[in-house]
Amino acid sequence: MSLSIDLSTGRSAFAESVTTFVDAVDAVDEWDLLGASRCHGWTRLDVVVHVLAGWQEMLGGMVSPVDDAVTVDAASYWTAFAETEAGDPLLTLMAQRRRTAAYSRPSAAVEQLRDVADAVRRGAASLPDRHVAWQGQVFTPGDFLVIWAVEDVIHQLDLDLDEDQGAVLPPTALDLGRATVEALAEPFPAGWSAEEVVLVGTGRSAPPDGLGALADRLPVLR
Repeated sequence: MSLSIDLSTGRSAFAESVTTFVDAVDAVDEWDLLGASRCHGWTRLDVVVHVLAGWQEMLGGMVSPVDDAVTVDAASYWTAFAETEAGDPLLTLMAQRRRTAAYSRPSAAVEQLRDVADAVRRGAASLPDRHVAWQGQVFTPGDFLVIWAVEDVIHQLDLDLDEDQGAVLPPTALDLGRATVEALAEPFPAGWSAEEVVLVGTGRSAPPDGLGALADRLPVLR
C-alpha cells in the first residue's frame, strides 16, 4: 500500500520530531548516554551520532530539487532502502561505533547535534514544493520529510528513556510511524497504540501471540 503525505504535514511532523529528539538527548547526562539503547550493540550515544549523520546527509537532499518523476513514497522508500543495504549487519554496527569513537566525549556529539538540528529545521521550513533527489531516489518533498520524521521517532524510542527523563514522543511523527508500518504490512489491531505498533513493526519488540500471518511479515523496517 502506498503512503504519500503533503508538504505542510511533512514540515510540521519533521520539525516536531527533531525538537523532541534533541530535547530527549539533552535530558540525558553524558554517563547515561553511554548506556545501552534498543539497537543491539549500540549505546544511546551511537544512536545520537547515527541521527546526527543522517541529518547531515539529509541536508544534501534539501538542496537537490529535480523535475524527475517520483520513484518512492513515504512507505516504499523503506523497502527500497532495505534492498540497497542488504548485507552483513555487523559491518554497519561496527562502522557506527567507529564514528561515535571519533568524538572526545558525549557532550561534543550533543553540541553538534543541536547545531545540525537548527540547520535541518531551517531547511525543512524553506523546502520548495518540488521533487527531491536523495540516495538515488526521487521523493515528493512531503514524503522526504516524513521518512525522516519517522526515522527520528524510531530512534527516540531507541534511546529507551522513561517519561521522567523527558521522553515526550512527537505525536504526529509517531502516528506517521504507525501509518508507515501498516502500509508496509497491514493494519494492526485497533486497540494497539502507535508506540506499540512502531516498536513491534520495527523489530524493537517481539510480536505477541495472536497476530497470525502479520507476525511473519515483521519487522517491516529497521
